[in-house]
Amino acid sequence: MKRIFSLLLVLLCYLQIGFAENQLKAIYPFNMNQKVVNEVKGNTTLPLYLEIFTSDIPKGQDVQVSVELPKDFTALPVHGWEKLGSDNTIATTWKLPSDFGRNFDLVYLQAQETAVSGEKYIKIKATAQDWQLKKDLKFKFVAEQVKQNTKKSEKQLQSGEVVSKKRKKVDKSKFNWYIQSIVLPVDSMGIKDDKVADGVIYIKDTSLESFRNRMMGGGATNWSAVFAHPACHLLLEMRNPQSDVRVLKFEAELIDKATGKKVPGLCTSGKVNLENNEGWAGQTGSTDSSTALISLDGKKAQSFILPIYVDYLNILEGNYSLRVTVSGNGQVKITELPVNITKKHNIGLAMVGLAMLAFVIVVLFSGKIKNCIYLVGAKGAITIALFAAIAFGGITLPTTILGDFLHVFLGPFSGLITGVLSGILQYLLIVSLVVLYRKPGVLALMFIVRYILSGLMFGHFTPISILSCCVNIVILESLLNFSGFYGKKDLTTKYMLAISVALGIADACITFINLEQLMFFYRLYYADWYLALYMIINGFLYSSIGAWCGFKTGSKLRQVMGE
Repeated sequence: MKRIFSLLLVLLCYLQIGFAENQLKAIYPFNMNQKVVNEVKGNTTLPLYLEIFTSDIPKGQDVQVSVELPKDFTALPVHGWEKLGSDNTIATTWKLPSDFGRNFDLVYLQAQETAVSGEKYIKIKATAQDWQLKKDLKFKFVAEQVKQNTKKSEKQLQSGEVVSKKRKKVDKSKFNWYIQSIVLPVDSMGIKDDKVADGVIYIKDTSLESFRNRMMGGGATNWSAVFAHPACHLLLEMRNPQSDVRVLKFEAELIDKATGKKVPGLCTSGKVNLENNEGWAGQTGSTDSSTALISLDGKKAQSFILPIYVDYLNILEGNYSLRVTVSGNGQVKITELPVNITKKHNIGLAMVGLAMLAFVIVVLFSGKIKNCIYLVGAKGAITIALFAAIAFGGITLPTTILGDFLHVFLGPFSGLITGVLSGILQYLLIVSLVVLYRKPGVLALMFIVRYILSGLMFGHFTPISILSCCVNIVILESLLNFSGFYGKKDLTTKYMLAISVALGIADACITFINLEQLMFFYRLYYADWYLALYMIINGFLYSSIGAWCGFKTGSKLRQVMGE
């Protein structure tokens, strides 16, 4: 049985290799608008697009790509390509990644003056260790016609003389497209984010990717989804004074500032994403770079928004130079700009650890929280539930609904408006309740009941919401306990003013922890000044005001209740 099982495994492996989907794609002449053009006129220089798509390859391997050109056709020099045997054959070697991937390149072909009209053929061959792909392209070539309009020409034609007219040499200096500027980073619409410094690329910390997915309610890590999203976008400004129409190749690489050599860290979506058309996936015969195709359409100035993909398994934090190369038709334009690759994970991970510690503390002291119900009695339990319901109806509900509406107009600053409810009103209710019932666990019961109401109404039963609730309970309960609030007989104005300030500071810390959790789990990035602004206004200012108002409200409620 073991031998049969082993034979079946070997057979399955061979079948997998045998049915591996390897495709060779070639288009000439190539254009970005997907129009099929099978005719080439005169001595125009047009690109040949080559692509190899591979899948189910057990391990990476090299493949030699050779292109046999028609007679009287030449290829302009391209990095990585060399003549093979004769002038009409060029070749290169591509490194194919394991599993699946896409490699592409552009080769510009030009007809010589001696080329004659007729049907032409281009033969492409890709040879690997255990497979070979071939493709033949057929196109029609129309040579330039020399017009004979003079009488002398007619006589020469009648006498059998050959009439020739020298072609004007193409002045390549007139096709002086160039790179005007590069802006990094921008969003997918090409808009610069003022909260992010120039040249900074924030990347995800994938060391705890599986943990993050599970905490957010997802399954195991989907690496394809991780890699398929660009780390940032780059805005490329091109100038085209002579209104040239051309397809160009874009490539971005990371360069070590000390050695000037290319370092790993960048990749392309073609490694993990099968839903890309040519021009936005694959590699140009090399690795560790983000590549794409761009098309000049004759305008004097054009802007291109290009994605920069990061290889999260090889990228290292630090300062680099980003080398941008734009090439085509024998011309190469290179520019470099400083970039800073950085991760935001240390503080966020520490704050998640604190939140988990708070959860453990709440679980350990759950018995004392339960005993609090017996201490305050039925009347106190009803009052706590009433305050929790008011907090849900007056804070959670309008903040959730109004917050989405205000976010349309105010963006990230909408929290400063909704903070009036989540800061002032919330601490007014909290302090009023603990003034009425100065027992450890009262505040915790209020937060738990409100959390249950919010979860039932909006379905917010997520690990992150549980951690946030526990952070509020532990920090505020600890503050009230260590400050002697629960054991103090008389609450003086001076003492409550100090407690209000302390609660404001505590809420600023809670705000920081919760924002860092959001940044860690949802891969959000907030500028330092935004964090400080949110902590000062939403955390300290609003909460201190609410706590002071809560002391006044609670004192009056005690007089009404006769306690």
